[in-house]
Amino acid sequence: MNKNLICALVLGLAGFGCASDPVDPGLGESEAPCGIVACEEGTDTMIPDWDGDPEADLGKFDRESVEDAISLAAGDGVLDSDDIRDAFEAAGNRVGKGEMRAIRQALDSTDFEVTDGARETALELAYVANLFDYEVETLQSGFSYAGTEVPAAVRRIVAIARLNGATAYDVQERDDDGEGVWNPYPATTPPVENMTFEYTEVSPAALTADMEATDLVYNAIVGTETAEYCDDAGNCRDYQRARLEERTGGTGNVRSHYDEVYHADIYARGRSGQQWANNCAILSDGSLHCLPAARRSIVQDVILTNPHLSRCNPYTGFEEGCKHMLYHGHIDIDGGVVVGVEMSGRLSKRAAKGKASFIDPLAVLEAWGFEIADGVRIRYGNTEDGTPTRDLEGHILTEAESAP
Repeated sequence: MNKNLICALVLGLAGFGCASDPVDPGLGESEAPCGIVACEEGTDTMIPDWDGDPEADLGKFDRESVEDAISLAAGDGVLDSDDIRDAFEAAGNRVGKGEMRAIRQALDSTDFEVTDGARETALELAYVANLFDYEVETLQSGFSYAGTEVPAAVRRIVAIARLNGATAYDVQERDDDGEGVWNPYPATTPPVENMTFEYTEVSPAALTADMEATDLVYNAIVGTETAEYCDDAGNCRDYQRARLEERTGGTGNVRSHYDEVYHADIYARGRSGQQWANNCAILSDGSLHCLPAARRSIVQDVILTNPHLSRCNPYTGFEEGCKHMLYHGHIDIDGGVVVGVEMSGRLSKRAAKGKASFIDPLAVLEAWGFEIADGVRIRYGNTEDGTPTRDLEGHILTEAESAP
């Protein structure tokens, strides 16, 4: 699809332009982009953390249905592939953590023979559990949402983690009061321009290609400068915009960037030459994605935060852009080498309290073949309720062993 048609007709942003060339903001004041008017983002401490359980309604009844299905199926002394399929079917349209635990316990049981086929089928079904149908189709193809072949080791890590209770969460999920369950920030951006899956996917191959792009010419964000903005009525005022400097050569960096000014070039790299900011997420296909360094999309409505990597958005025609996440937080990479991994505060807190388990991001990075610096450990954004336990066999981050 023509990218100008997407921007002008679907997103209604003809006033901005759709290329990476600098443009002057030309909309009325009420429609001026982020940086001309105050940017919206919010902070994690502004919205109270939700202490509920999004799977509470799946509890005892569905778990007992799964346990009954397994007991009946294993009555002949053998738990096979068909029996596991029956157990997942008994769980219904959504497999809760209680049901998944019952299936996992059955696979570990010594009360009956468990076939290799049963174990493989359990991994196969856990891998795609609770996802949208269009996500399942992609996962079963063996390719990522960006079209990259997902290594078998990554697919297996994801499957094992999901079977062990790792949550695939929808960032749009709200509690009874309308507050975000997994993150307080919005998800508004469709997968177009610098927010396509192809642009935001970070892999060892992508980092190598960036470092080898010695002739690449780009704008780097090196500070701010004052410019003048005039609305349609001729009312003018000064505003701050990103100051750009032309540079050459990729870096293989993923580093922090944040500002509240207007960005004429949404493809501009950070001061360290990084294409990606360190706001990252692992999507349901096991692929790593990080925000573009400028942290602005073509929509120019907000400062982009981790949930935008889900690509959940309100635009007609982009409904299937929305993906579940397995992890989000901060990942720092210098010259292609991972030097830091942090889990978001809200996920850290929920994991430590036993409200949810999440995939181990280091295990996923290792399976992809990322080079990881010696001594890198997972940092947690909130340890108020303890430090999540890293289950190396189950590839998950789960309940803290004890409170601090």
